[in-house]
Amino acid sequence: MKDFNNTQDLLQKPIWQMTGEEFLQLNQLSRSSADNSREEGQPTAYAHGIGELAQMIGCCQSTVYTLKKLGVLDEAIVSQIGKRIVFDVNKARILADEYQKSQREARRESK
Repeated sequence: MKDFNNTQDLLQKPIWQMTGEEFLQLNQLSRSSADNSREEGQPTAYAHGIGELAQMIGCCQSTVYTLKKLGVLDEAIVSQIGKRIVFDVNKARILADEYQKSQREARRESK
């Protein structure tokens, strides 16, 4: 497979005009950038639905539903088609922890 010099040109080219080789090069480029952005040692885990996410992060479904309704988990949503939601579990756990810490601090300040 030849290495294309200008990846920006490749990104701007419509898929229907790409050769198979160009498409595979672009696919490989996107996979390597996704691997680089992933944290070391933590494989990405996905939860399909609120119930599965609640089970994986160790809380009740109503808590996850409330956090989603408040918009806390918006950044953790990978895909949503209708009522079916796919969450990035690691990101959801981080966002929920940050929200919990901010709520604790707000309660301390109000006393």
